[in-house]
Amino acid sequence: NEHGQGTVPAAAQSGVVQVDAGSYHTCALLAGGTVTCWGYNSDDRATVPAGLTGVTQISAGAYHSCALLAGGAVTCWGDNRVGQTAVPSGLS
Repeated sequence: NEHGQGTVPAAAQSGVVQVDAGSYHTCALLAGGTVTCWGYNSDDRATVPAGLTGVTQISAGAYHSCALLAGGAVTCWGDNRVGQTAVPSGLS
């Protein structure tokens, strides 16, 4: 918990349907289809994109996280030094 990744914030203390942890950050998918992340935020790995809704599943990587949306699209955020947040066009 050196970076707060093990301290669940108030926003993730109810209505959670999935949790996933990356390197020093944790993300939770909430029942309403939104995501909240916390912990170490280097490279914005814990900064969920503004307006992200309709999420059905999440996955946290080492330095990034991704979300599967209801329509089948994927969005990712965080460190992109080796292309890990660059979602291939046409992926659905």
